[in-house]
Amino acid sequence: MGLKKVDVVETEKAVEILRETAEWLQRKGSLQWAEVLDGKDKHGLAEAIKNGEVYFYFNQKNQLAGMLAAWNKPTAWDQQLWQKQQKTNSAIYIHRLLVRPNYRGKGYGKQMLDEVKELFHSKVTEIRLDCLASNEQLIAFYKRNGFHQIGTGKDLLNIKFELFAFFVG
Repeated sequence: MGLKKVDVVETEKAVEILRETAEWLQRKGSLQWAEVLDGKDKHGLAEAIKNGEVYFYFNQKNQLAGMLAAWNKPTAWDQQLWQKQQKTNSAIYIHRLLVRPNYRGKGYGKQMLDEVKELFHSKVTEIRLDCLASNEQLIAFYKRNGFHQIGTGKDLLNIKFELFAFFVG
């Protein structure tokens, strides 16, 4: 089935999926996305849904297996992390890329990234994303899927993130 833009009426479902994933991360010993469990979302998921920037991912059985956000303009978060990198007006910024816990290990993450590449192929020259520098598994995943590690950045709390780009065309 693939990627489908999240409709405003589906906002609560998207928030629920984000919370579900944050709980799973916490059980695995990660504090990533912990603010979501406190009812906060530094990436503004609900606003991004209103802007048509959030996508659900449906697998071949039409099951809601994942979600991601794709910003056309860098957020304050992106500007902070990417400030040392070359500026571009032709990039998409991917955030909240997740495969729901019950659907992990089935190749859906790769499928989502492949669809993002296809969806934005003629719209941008670069697809950008980041992850915690300590998340070796995610770093390896992005590299396996054609993303180039192009630098590091730090958030306002001085936490280090790895920056990745996929160059379109």
